[in-house]
Amino acid sequence: MNGGLRKIYGEHGITIIEKTRQKRSCYDATYISNEVGARDDSFSKNSSNDIVLIGDSFAEGYGVNYINTSQKYIEDLTSLNVLNFGVSKNFGVVQYYQIYSNFAKNYKHNKLIIFFLPSNDFGENDYNNWKGSKRYRPYYKKIDDNNYEIFIPENAVKNHISQTKKIKKIFKDYFWTSGLFINLNYNYKIYRTKKKYGKDTFSGYFDTKLDQQKAAIYFIKKIMEETNIDTYLVSIPRIQDFDRLNRGENLEDVYWIKSLNNMSKNNENFTFIDLIKYPTSNLDDLYLECDGHWTPEGNKWAAEIISKELLRN
Repeated sequence: MNGGLRKIYGEHGITIIEKTRQKRSCYDATYISNEVGARDDSFSKNSSNDIVLIGDSFAEGYGVNYINTSQKYIEDLTSLNVLNFGVSKNFGVVQYYQIYSNFAKNYKHNKLIIFFLPSNDFGENDYNNWKGSKRYRPYYKKIDDNNYEIFIPENAVKNHISQTKKIKKIFKDYFWTSGLFINLNYNYKIYRTKKKYGKDTFSGYFDTKLDQQKAAIYFIKKIMEETNIDTYLVSIPRIQDFDRLNRGENLEDVYWIKSLNNMSKNNENFTFIDLIKYPTSNLDDLYLECDGHWTPEGNKWAAEIISKELLRN
């Protein structure tokens, strides 16, 4: 990545904005953050008609330029302003809840969009998946069937750099073989995931453990308790999820899908938008070949579906 800074001169002084470029074999994207660190234009002009977007890297728009993010397409299609609070790198439903309840909800808005990625959002805040990590981040602990506690491990270190990351940095800084090293590391992660689940392809839609599903639903409901505005939860499938559905898996038998469908049916302020129900003729066009995030076409595909729901109300 290549970084840089730009200055914005406003009525309250100078705001330093960070600019970063990320280039891989299948994309070349520039990221520019605003005064609060969000990948968006300034939040200083905030209207009661604005929409808040929370989620992980798919919400932030990883791998594409700003004009090709789902957020920007939604704005173009609806003429509404979207405040993008999406954050990349191991963010899950606990962080979505915390970002909204402690920060995002303080901005004026009359709609909320939650991007949910079953592929990893169920496990991001399950400490059983991260034991031994010293990264300073929140996890959940089950108290009983209707209650979970949020905690940060006592030995967590802010800005912790793992030994693996240190090795990657050395390779990246000093050796031309760094790309090979990173690729091998990525392939090892895939291998480890396959071994963990005993399958060639893990589907977050169909293979997630029930206790993780229940925890996710709990924190989605917690977000709903923080607001009484129209809320749209957008579920994001990966290729393997589409594959499993096409092979005969039944969505209606899955706990988390049944729960969200019931919420959508019984709560007039909640709409569940499951993108797996909107397949295209060529699904590969929706995802970056070297990465798995949405291409510009994928972001536009999602934005068109979401925008239709937003304009219904």
